[in-house]
Amino acid sequence: MNQQLEKITLRRHYADLRGKLTQAERTAAEGAIYESLFSLPAWREASVVCGYMSVRGELNTRPILERATAEGKTVALPVTVTDASEWKMIFRPLPEGDLHRLVPARFGIPEPDETCPALTDPDLSHALILVPALAFDHEGYRLGYGGGYYDRFLRGLLEVEIPVTTVGLAFSACVARVLPRRPHDIPVQIILDERRIISTHGDQPNP
Repeated sequence: MNQQLEKITLRRHYADLRGKLTQAERTAAEGAIYESLFSLPAWREASVVCGYMSVRGELNTRPILERATAEGKTVALPVTVTDASEWKMIFRPLPEGDLHRLVPARFGIPEPDETCPALTDPDLSHALILVPALAFDHEGYRLGYGGGYYDRFLRGLLEVEIPVTTVGLAFSACVARVLPRRPHDIPVQIILDERRIISTHGDQPNP
């Protein structure tokens, strides 16, 4: 099986595992993951949190975004834009920190509208960035949704030496020992599931 077909099969597998969690299991797991996240030094020290609005069975991120706003952090969400005929990703801050002022956009995911200026690379220095995925492995590599937006975005920060902390949130059923990877994939530095905190030191692209 080639890697592309393997990824398609794995996406279905982990989406199915995530979908089989009962509400009680999800609630208990999410509570444990929130507790671990809020205990991280990187959370306490971050003035900027780049999050995402959860969809398709992902861990509920709304309490995280609300907590960050309540703590006075700048909360930003990803937006895909066209630049020179290529889709890329930027982060725009929530308008006045208000989740209710988001607008439906590409893929039907709510995001800040274009009146919210994008964060610049210097704005992101020492930010905490939550990176979505269907699954993660123990080295921080992720099984995403196929767009490659986060890998390109994170590689751009690495190239200009902007220090950030990248965190993956996952149910333990969606943390694998090894996942398929390509040379340009960027691993996350920390993975949190309901059982543990995995420090991967994944701050460099795969050689």
